[in-house]
Amino acid sequence: MICDTSLGRSRQYAEHIVNTVREPLIALDQDLRVVSASRSFYEVFKVDSAETVGRCIYDLGNKQWDIPGLRELLETILPEKTSFGDYEVEHDFAAIGRRVMLLNARRIEQEPGRERIILLAIEDITRRKDIENGLEKTRKELAGIKKSADEACEFAESVINTVREPLICLDQDLRVVTVSRSFYDFFLVKPEETVGQLIYDLGNKQWDIPGLRELLETILPEKTSFDDYEVEHDFVTIGHRIMLLNARRIEQLWGKARIILLAFEDITERRHLEELLEESEMRYRRIFETASDGIVLLEKSQGHIVHANQAVEKLLGYTEADYLGKKLDDIGVPLDLSDFPSIMADLDRSGILNYEDVMVKTRDGRDIAADIYMVDRAKLAQCNIRDVSERQQAKQILEEERKFIANALNTLSDIFFVVDPEGKFIRWNKTMNAVTGYSDPEIILLQAGDCFANIDAGRVAAALAAAAREGSAIFQARLSTKDGSEIPYEFNAALLCDARDWPIGISSVGRDISEREKLEGQLRQAQKMEAVGTLAGGIAHDFNNILSVIMGYGGMVMESLPADSPARKDMRQVLTAADRAENLTKRLLIFTRKEPVEVKLLDINGLVRDLRKMLDRMISESIEFHLDLADQPLTVLADAGMIEQVLMNLVTNARDAMPAGGRLAIATSLIIVDDADVAADEDARPGRYARITVSDTGHGMDAETRARIFEPFFTTKGVAEGTGLGLAISYGIIKQHDGYIKVYSEPGQGTEFHIYLPVSETAPVPGRETTVSAPVRGGNETILVAEDDAALRELSGRVLESFGYKVIPAVDGEDALTKFKENRDRIGLLLLDMVMPKKNGKEVAEAIMEISPGTKVLFSSGYTMDIITHQELEEAGFEFIHKPYQAKELARKVRQTLDRWEEEKN
Repeated sequence: MICDTSLGRSRQYAEHIVNTVREPLIALDQDLRVVSASRSFYEVFKVDSAETVGRCIYDLGNKQWDIPGLRELLETILPEKTSFGDYEVEHDFAAIGRRVMLLNARRIEQEPGRERIILLAIEDITRRKDIENGLEKTRKELAGIKKSADEACEFAESVINTVREPLICLDQDLRVVTVSRSFYDFFLVKPEETVGQLIYDLGNKQWDIPGLRELLETILPEKTSFDDYEVEHDFVTIGHRIMLLNARRIEQLWGKARIILLAFEDITERRHLEELLEESEMRYRRIFETASDGIVLLEKSQGHIVHANQAVEKLLGYTEADYLGKKLDDIGVPLDLSDFPSIMADLDRSGILNYEDVMVKTRDGRDIAADIYMVDRAKLAQCNIRDVSERQQAKQILEEERKFIANALNTLSDIFFVVDPEGKFIRWNKTMNAVTGYSDPEIILLQAGDCFANIDAGRVAAALAAAAREGSAIFQARLSTKDGSEIPYEFNAALLCDARDWPIGISSVGRDISEREKLEGQLRQAQKMEAVGTLAGGIAHDFNNILSVIMGYGGMVMESLPADSPARKDMRQVLTAADRAENLTKRLLIFTRKEPVEVKLLDINGLVRDLRKMLDRMISESIEFHLDLADQPLTVLADAGMIEQVLMNLVTNARDAMPAGGRLAIATSLIIVDDADVAADEDARPGRYARITVSDTGHGMDAETRARIFEPFFTTKGVAEGTGLGLAISYGIIKQHDGYIKVYSEPGQGTEFHIYLPVSETAPVPGRETTVSAPVRGGNETILVAEDDAALRELSGRVLESFGYKVIPAVDGEDALTKFKENRDRIGLLLLDMVMPKKNGKEVAEAIMEISPGTKVLFSSGYTMDIITHQELEEAGFEFIHKPYQAKELARKVRQTLDRWEEEKN
């Protein structure tokens, strides 16, 4: 009997717990059939016990509960665990709609007659999921199931610890009997300082709350239950809290007169949000009444006007009596609201609907431009009407100005762009698209530094910073295009400010300076050539004078020595060295184009074939040498010796580039250069060319070396291994022949030189002319020798006297003119140095021609002068001898000049 009573009371106790909590609670047997359900379960899910108890949970509500997530929890997770919390399930119920639920499940073993019981607490978090501001929390309800007599207490504890809301059980003396786990977690207390204590003494008497005393001591003695009793209190541990208490009094349990269950719901945050909402509503009303925009509130079913602010009357001229119950088009707002529910659906999805530049008609018939914004106000839809007529006028003016500026900028051949303070592009013209190859969507994603070569990025950033700091800057940088090419540009950057004079960005205009750089490079090269030419011309005179003395006296000494004299060998070395020095001077003069080219018709293929044996001797055995000559003759007008010198220079360089051996090839071909080739190469000219290609498999050159190889005295060889003149002289020779030369090379990839010489249509005459040296004759004429170099003047006098001539020496131009006047009747020939102090040779000759027309003149110089041309020499009947010269050459030229005059006279 006692056992039955205890069993009944335990069941009653568990049932009270189940029906006290707010969360739906359901108990299942091992076959997943419903044993019992809480009152809140029936209320929330709109079912009754008749169609619930005894049924499989998946069959509830006409199989609405056949939820995949629920099956996974009950059939997969719980068999492995005794409990599982916060398992989220989302489902659409026919009766209550879509619900998002958190399931807390606990498996209880050894129930009489069954192997297990499953407790399932269901927390509906649908609103918490849907409303992020959390103005309302879903109340949790406790539920319990019946348990067996032996496990009644454990069953009750399981119920208490399954629900989320703090739950406390008091005896009739208001002392704590049991407490849920969530109570400890929420109020930050421990079991040993809670169970058995008077509730008012908890937390060092923190729970001595007047409102709580009133509920427990006044209200509950008169009622068996009381819900939503609000208590507000400041706790030391958790601060200020506002709580809703649900209390239930249970009589005659466990030998006591009564048991009291207290469930706590913390509504502190919700109350705070409600206060914020109330404050927000008050603020909205103030804004509504004082707004300069017209604001109209519409009911959501058909869009009828329910309210409007004073600005509407001021803007449109309609009073409340005019607009109340009407639609927007009735007050001149031409929006199509015929399908208003669909519009409200769009508004619900997007949160705001915007209609710009709507022409609204006022009550007095005026048209005004307006922007209309429609927003959701929960129960009503809010429609803002803003007069933008002035903005429309300004916009039209600005649009016209924008088009004008855009057209102006887009007609520029220069690049224009604007970057913001962070370096991102905010505006640019079409030229920038065309030059860089980037589209507008690509440019807007770039930083300013992305459009320049990496090596220039720092300088660009510094220039933009300088423009921001100082107001303007000028800089040069290589623009990097989408395809990877780089174009040199010069930019003028300036700081842009708004109306308040605040910096908003940097504008920049860039001009392509490729052609300018090319011209500057050509100018620098020309200046280098001119400098070397000036140097060569300056030293040629003195150097050739010295060589003339060496060669003249050397020749005289050689002639005076016996044939078996050992000194002849030594003197021959002296003369050989002088010849080498003469050749070096000629090479310098060739490079500077001060040495005349003696052109003849020349077959390039024949020249290369004739030169092969000499080239074979120049290269090592480890180098393979190949010729690939064109099938047809390649005839050019050229100086054979100079072309040979070019080829020898290139072969020598190729040999030096392959110290470990390799392959050397010389090829010839006929090339037609057209306008397209000319556009791609500034050195090219249209026409037919004989191309000579000298290629090797050596170590190659980098871009920096390639750019300098034709500079005089530039060399990559070691000290005493090269003069740096070979390629420079070759360049000068090819230019003198109206051709051009190109080089292609990469490090490790070898080198190719291409020489282009204009083709002549005239065939060359086979064989070479040979001349037989005739004996040199002397004479008895008087010769005026004008030479500022004393040694050469003395040498010339001795040579001429040795051939029977009488010599009158002169030290400079004025001295020559004076001595001619003194001896004009007996002077037969003037030997004039072209470059002398006081008067040069040409000036002396002109002055003497005025005194004595027909006087024979022989000019001498170390290079072809700018003072007088060969044509002038021929027209005046003058002769020319090139320094340095040997004694016999001088005597032969003097005799030829005198004899030619006699022949012309006769």
